[in-house]
Amino acid sequence: MPLRPLLALAALVVAATCNASDGPPPRAYDLGVEAYRAEDYALARKHWAKAVEEGERRALNNLGYLLYYALGGPPDRPRAIFLWRRGARLGHSEAQRHLGRAYEDGTDLPRNFIEAFAWYRCAIASAEAAPEHERALESSIAADAAKSLESLKARLTPKQVELGESLAKKHVERFARRKAGA
Repeated sequence: MPLRPLLALAALVVAATCNASDGPPPRAYDLGVEAYRAEDYALARKHWAKAVEEGERRALNNLGYLLYYALGGPPDRPRAIFLWRRGARLGHSEAQRHLGRAYEDGTDLPRNFIEAFAWYRCAIASAEAAPEHERALESSIAADAAKSLESLKARLTPKQVELGESLAKKHVERFARRKAGA
């Protein structure tokens, strides 16, 4: 084979390899994660707001967290609760846990221990149904929700626990993530 075509082929292979390693541009959600890890919460808000617009369900929880706790800007608890509610209804365990905490605290929505109980229980069910590659994070979320649930139960009457279990059953049926193949 003549040298010139061989050099041209080698140049094409190198160019293709360089372009392939560049990969697609980073997604807004991932940029938000990077900004959050760097403690640039204002930038994380911006990226996760874009990710919410793009339909990324994990961003619902994360942006809600920044808004609720006033990280990277002023608090916007009503919007945070709205985002957590959306995420919770889509089966996002951490959004479910945060929504439970918001109901328990009664900040910017009526305090409702029965709803808090149900959302904590739903968060546990969703986390336990996570795929294998998400188990480490999800087991931490389940443990946090279980701890919150036990703390809450200690303050409830038996009738409130019964009502919480009844509502939790409905929430789990409607909103908990399902195990693959189930």
